[in-house]
Amino acid sequence: MDVKILTAPESTKSQMLPGATELKMSHIEIANVAGKRSDNVKRTIERLVKEGAIASPQIEERPKQGVSGQFVEHLLLDRLDSITAMASIDGNYCADLVLRWGNLESGRAIPTAHLKEDVKPEEPKLSTPLAMLEMNMATSLRAMAFVEALGFSGNQKLLSADRLLKSQIGFSPLEAMGQKQLMAPVQAMTFTPTQLGQMMTPPQDPRQVNKLLEAAGLQIKTDSLWVPTDQGQPLCEILDTGKTHNSGTPVKQVKWYQTVLNRLPSTLPNESKTESINQDGRYADPAEVGSETDEEPIQRKQRRKRNRYELDDYFSLVELGEFIGRSRQHVVEVLEKLRIIKWTGQGKKGKYLLTDRGWQYGLMYDPTETSFHNRNSKRLTTSNAQPVLGYDILKFF
Repeated sequence: MDVKILTAPESTKSQMLPGATELKMSHIEIANVAGKRSDNVKRTIERLVKEGAIASPQIEERPKQGVSGQFVEHLLLDRLDSITAMASIDGNYCADLVLRWGNLESGRAIPTAHLKEDVKPEEPKLSTPLAMLEMNMATSLRAMAFVEALGFSGNQKLLSADRLLKSQIGFSPLEAMGQKQLMAPVQAMTFTPTQLGQMMTPPQDPRQVNKLLEAAGLQIKTDSLWVPTDQGQPLCEILDTGKTHNSGTPVKQVKWYQTVLNRLPSTLPNESKTESINQDGRYADPAEVGSETDEEPIQRKQRRKRNRYELDDYFSLVELGEFIGRSRQHVVEVLEKLRIIKWTGQGKKGKYLLTDRGWQYGLMYDPTETSFHNRNSKRLTTSNAQPVLGYDILKFF
């Protein structure tokens, strides 16, 4: 190991005593902080030097305590290298080492020029409550900086720093301030296009809401999926459903804050006031529904297959089965077992309805009217409404 040999103990004074330009910490002091054998710590430091993880430490020979004429070799590391070494020795004691360095740098602790091996140094006693408070406040700030460097933020950073201080020095900043818990930030609710449509007057079909979002420049359609634009991202949240498409890409769901309604136009550009809905449940031009015109009739779009509604936010029972790669019967068995849907009626004359629990995961959709029914609708059993379920239902499959 390429090291620089200093003479002892004169060099110690320039490196370790108060007033020096740079503090150094002996490997023996590092061992005492972690409660480890100094020879094991020394070997770890030598290994880290060979690996290039830390710089070559300064070496100093100091008189061995209680033995005349014998010297002990001390490896002297700066702050950064000592913390790096401690992370390799025992990461649980990194915080202790940071606190020790803080006390040394602030002058609250005296550097040990001749530290006895494997004996933890005693910190100077603080004589007044004010001095103790100042030390705890300074230590608290260093603890928060430490946990922030580990990637914590917000309330998690404050709570982690508080637990660290409580476990290591017996001081809890939150308890000292009478705050035993932190309030979680209030998060605004988010809504699907279907739910936004129900808030509008008059209520709008989710497909129409998506078109209005597009017209407002808040989203675009990419590969048959709606994606928020840069302008729309502050007004929505993109949630991971925990599932993947058949292609392997993760399934994402976009939900919007209610304030987005203030950004939507009242109508689509060039939208016809006589717009109607054809039997396929899609918006159609009046010429498509049989009006006389000299122009060549527009070819009608192909009807969707039965029980496939192609809603942006909901699956029919058939679509849910296709999405997860199972049969409709399997989907029905799972949902009945979970008491999310129930059969009403007799024989083939009945149909499935959402249970009280099921309304948490979906709605009833009438494909002939292209409209949704809520749980208080009087026409749930008499209409063609069928259960449709949101992305949250995927957690059961």
